[in-house]
Amino acid sequence: MATLEKIRNKSGLLIVVIGVALFAFIIGDFLNSSSSIMSNRAIAEVGGTEIDVMDFQKRYDQVAQQYQQQNTKQDYAALQQQVLNQMMQETIINDELKALGINVTDKELSAAMLGEKAIPQMVQFANQFGCQTPDQLHEMIFNPGKYGIPAEQATEFQNMWLEQEKQIDQNLRYQKFANLLGAIKANNLDAKAMYEENAATAKIAYVKKDLSSLSNDEYPVSTSEIKSKWSEEKDAYKLGEEVRLIDYITVTIAPSAEDNVKAQQEVNAAIEALKATEGTEGINNNINFVVNRSNLPEARINNKQIKAFVTTAENNAVEMVSYMNNEYTIAKLLGTKTDVDSVKLDVVAFQGSAAQRDSFLTVLNNTADLATLEGTAGVMGQNSDAWMQLENANPTLKEQVLAAQTGKFFLADTIQGLFYRVDERKAPVKFYEYASITYKVEPSRNTINKLNNDLNAFLVAHSNDTSFTSMKAQEAGYQMLSGRVSASTPSIGVVQNSRNAVKWAMDADKGEVSGIFGDDDETYLLAVKVADIYKDYTPYRDAMVSTELTNKIRNEKKAEALLAQYAGKAEDLAGYAAAMEASIDTTEVTFGQRFIAGLGINESAITGKATQLAPNTLVGPEKAANSVIVYQVLNVESEGRPYNYEENAAAFNRQTGYDAINYRLLQILTNGKDIKNNILEFYHN
Repeated sequence: MATLEKIRNKSGLLIVVIGVALFAFIIGDFLNSSSSIMSNRAIAEVGGTEIDVMDFQKRYDQVAQQYQQQNTKQDYAALQQQVLNQMMQETIINDELKALGINVTDKELSAAMLGEKAIPQMVQFANQFGCQTPDQLHEMIFNPGKYGIPAEQATEFQNMWLEQEKQIDQNLRYQKFANLLGAIKANNLDAKAMYEENAATAKIAYVKKDLSSLSNDEYPVSTSEIKSKWSEEKDAYKLGEEVRLIDYITVTIAPSAEDNVKAQQEVNAAIEALKATEGTEGINNNINFVVNRSNLPEARINNKQIKAFVTTAENNAVEMVSYMNNEYTIAKLLGTKTDVDSVKLDVVAFQGSAAQRDSFLTVLNNTADLATLEGTAGVMGQNSDAWMQLENANPTLKEQVLAAQTGKFFLADTIQGLFYRVDERKAPVKFYEYASITYKVEPSRNTINKLNNDLNAFLVAHSNDTSFTSMKAQEAGYQMLSGRVSASTPSIGVVQNSRNAVKWAMDADKGEVSGIFGDDDETYLLAVKVADIYKDYTPYRDAMVSTELTNKIRNEKKAEALLAQYAGKAEDLAGYAAAMEASIDTTEVTFGQRFIAGLGINESAITGKATQLAPNTLVGPEKAANSVIVYQVLNVESEGRPYNYEENAAAFNRQTGYDAINYRLLQILTNGKDIKNNILEFYHN
């Protein structure tokens, strides 16, 4: 019945038991959510497979509850998108598993969940209910009448078991997939080829003329050339979803100068009130001040300013010790005393009746080695040589610990079934009892209203595409930023909780200017303009694409000009060096390298040729990545290291095999799949 009681007591805490465990190489870290109308519509579609909004909401609720329990502040729009991304990735992988015919049999699932070889996840799950094994838990919750478990609780526990079953089934399938991918590793031929490709190092002498040596103005690029180049490379700019280019203004809502003056006056008054009264009575009725009391030795006072104050001040002294990020911190020393700082304990947990506990206490005090207690009936666990800091200890337990005889166990009055033995007490040290009082300066209603009115006045005067500009914003004292949003974007730039503005931007027309957006906590004001709309491809008119293509076209023109200028102008490096007005340099080239010292990255033509050429062969002039180059192989040397399978197999796997595929797995599986994110249809402020 003790086990049953544990189940009943813990049922409320076990509603969310264990999150979905996915292998890191398959699933990235993604999460996100809010609330809205729920119907049987798809919140996302992945390659024809729909993700139901109710399934998404259930997953999100679990994740959000975990963050709430941790008191972790979250942008819930970002959290929703992360959860949806995770579910979309799971869908991609599950579709692949289905196509490969990867399944888990009932026998495999039972072996993982029950029996002597049950996985640790299930053992931990059973232990949380007070059961020793998963088999015991399964028997209890699926035969509730035998153990007196009410039908409603039994249904709850059974659903939790079935959720575990679902998660473990998924994890086992992922493990099989991982094992399958693990087979994509180098064999002897692969490793040998990797060794031979990198065994030769060519030392080359070269002379080059950088493309940057030519003036950009002499090689203009027309819009028609950019458009033509874009058409050739169009697929490189394909979009996964519609994108909106936006210009936006953000206004941080912060205290004004007047707010700071009033705050300083209130802090000064509070300091005087604290000086004139006992303890913190002087500010007890002022909700703007947050009081935290501490009683610590000097070594454990972490705040440097407070430590410097309390260790030198007289009792009841008050001082404003810091002002940072619009927050004042006041300290008051309430008193000092000398006390024991900490004690070293042995702790043994025991489950049994009062008579059994009394008997066990005698056993404990006659046991030389606590390790011998393992497996003894009623012993739930033990911890030896544990240091307990007494300033935060339960007062009753602290009194018992201080009064206890060293080397003798006693039964704690605070937690039934815990036995303590004091092994060592540290020497008494000086404790400082003090109050740390904080005051956060908040913007007043007048300040918020003025910021709102000023921005609104700007928007009224600049409500169209041609007047809502960076120059006009700067004239008004604002900074205009640019960005890109899509249905998968949870916020505007770094402005948290701004998905309502994203929703507006995705629905607005090109050139449209929004009203003012804000958040519930009144931390910002935001105004947005839709500068452009990209449907299927990032167009050539996009600033980044246009710049990229312009540089590429201009470099091609420069290279053609330099090749025409220097082709056939000399018969050796010295002649080309004179013609190019450049020096002769040397470097080393290995087939597998991406970066060549002196030349840079992505010189594939040179790395492909150099180790295959005969010594003294002159190559060029030819176009390199950022220059026109002429080079000559001086010699080719072997690596000198003997062939080692493990070393070269690892290199193959990193570049071509398992590791390379694993790194790009989701990208590979996603390629060609039509993905649609409908989250903004369900969740927006």
